[in-house]
Amino acid sequence: MDAMTASAILVEQLTAHGPSVAKQDDGTLSVTNPQYARVGENVTVGGSCYLTNYGYEIGQHGDEPATTDRVAFLLGLPVRQAVAR
Repeated sequence: MDAMTASAILVEQLTAHGPSVAKQDDGTLSVTNPQYARVGENVTVGGSCYLTNYGYEIGQHGDEPATTDRVAFLLGLPVRQAVAR
């Protein structure tokens, strides 16, 4: 999966979860809590994983739902509950 596709999938997942997402020219995703605009995180695509602004791996390509939950946790947003089947 290339960086553009991975980034687009993550944007879709994040937007559906609730945070504000802005894609910057360099491909970085600027994700903020919609209720508290000063609470945010920049997420980049690095190789086969997603990285925070501090260089910490926050998820893998192909596991965007879990990555979205981790970003939401960092922003103080509620994490989606798993649906029992």
